[in-house]
Amino acid sequence: MTTVVDDKTMKAMIITLLAALLVPVTNAEALEPFDPAKATRWPGVETVEPEEAGIGRKIEDVPFFQLYGQATSLYKLTGDMGTVIVVRDPDCPVSVRYGPRISKMAHNYSNKGFSFAFIYLNEHLDVNRLQKDAANLRAPAVKIGRGSFAIASALDVKSTGEVFVLDSENHLVYRGAIDDQYGFGYTQDAPTHNYLRNALDARLKNMSIHTPATMAPGCAIDADPKKDDFLPVSPDSALS
Repeated sequence: MTTVVDDKTMKAMIITLLAALLVPVTNAEALEPFDPAKATRWPGVETVEPEEAGIGRKIEDVPFFQLYGQATSLYKLTGDMGTVIVVRDPDCPVSVRYGPRISKMAHNYSNKGFSFAFIYLNEHLDVNRLQKDAANLRAPAVKIGRGSFAIASALDVKSTGEVFVLDSENHLVYRGAIDDQYGFGYTQDAPTHNYLRNALDARLKNMSIHTPATMAPGCAIDADPKKDDFLPVSPDSALS
């Protein structure tokens, strides 16, 4: 038997269907923007097995240009206690949030024998934008331009939230998150695990690092050295 639906009934059915489809879109809670400064549920930072993270392997020397033109290499940065390499992207919210904290750590630990370096992994930004970000950091650190992706490839960088610690002989002894306060979709009022600080303190005491590798929140990185061709070089750059 065929059921005949009149125009009025059909119109009511269509309106009901559209209303059901639009509920998730018009829900005010769903449209509320994420506030990175507001404390939210913390999912935790995942640790990584040291072998899987490459802990203990020696990182090769990599030549690069500083943002202001000088040419040098990774091994020439090495401090008495080692080197801290920080991934930086001015367009990544997590990287930006950690700027002041890592700058403060650079001030504190550069006086204790660690050298600091920032690698810029965003090939879409011009040299003025990168130099402005480097100046705003106010960190006693080398800011690396072209060559950043080659270093990232040597380190096997996965995220713009990562930091790396090399010992005085350029062996990787820590990689992962700075701490566990900030990430995508969560923010704690304060960190509960200070991974990088604990790693540096352990090095100063000649002790083993309790957590040598973690995952790190941030924007995903394709560490392709060919991208260095797109990174800007200061006009006064010259090989030496």
